[in-house]
Amino acid sequence: MNQENTAVIPLESDPTVFTQFAKSLGLAPGFKFIDIYSIDDENLIAFLERPIIAIILLFPVQKNVSAEVTTKQSSNLPIRDTSKPIWLKQTFKNACGLYALLHTLTNNPNLLTSDSILLKYCQQNNNDMNGKLSQFIIDFTNENKQQFEQGSGSSENPDPEAVIDLHFITFVSKDQKLWELDGRAKNESPFYLGEVQNIDKDSQYVDLIEQPSIRERILSYMNNVENENDKLNFSLIGFAQSFD
Repeated sequence: MNQENTAVIPLESDPTVFTQFAKSLGLAPGFKFIDIYSIDDENLIAFLERPIIAIILLFPVQKNVSAEVTTKQSSNLPIRDTSKPIWLKQTFKNACGLYALLHTLTNNPNLLTSDSILLKYCQQNNNDMNGKLSQFIIDFTNENKQQFEQGSGSSENPDPEAVIDLHFITFVSKDQKLWELDGRAKNESPFYLGEVQNIDKDSQYVDLIEQPSIRERILSYMNNVENENDKLNFSLIGFAQSFD
């Protein structure tokens, strides 16, 4: 966090880092973040720990405009508020990784321990999750200052004020519906992707890696880059049930 409390050290797209921060927020044992090396190669998907409960996408935001247009065209879908996931407005610079993590966990509160600081926040602010979120992030960042400084991955920590041309968004399910969550969405709401398909009645969770609409959405980001080299800046992290 910078001195003005307006920017944070950005998180690297590293599942170990995300898992460490998730545990600081109260993630229960048995769940972790993992690398996803392909969204459509069945041979690579076969090695993933499943189910994939949430997916976080990192992409070069300044190279991509189609998602913004699509979101504007789809913002008036008749979805009841009670069926919508929690959406959090990003108010801190370079905090999209942290918001992607918060979007994952706040929409899966049953995976937080009873003494989780994030679960307590959710319970206390159920009717207005954005109301005191800024103060929660400031407190959490300050209390975990060393972790932010040392836990942003293998690369050198950038300055909180650095200009980062990459952005994280999150995919989740709720009530058999699929959603994209972007803390910087211009219409300030979650983006509806359609109904869950390929339902596994034996699983407690929706396996997002099996959802065609999510695969298509991620591929649409990747196919809307200025050149092929831009695709090297994409990465995917899955939030999975772990059987270690």
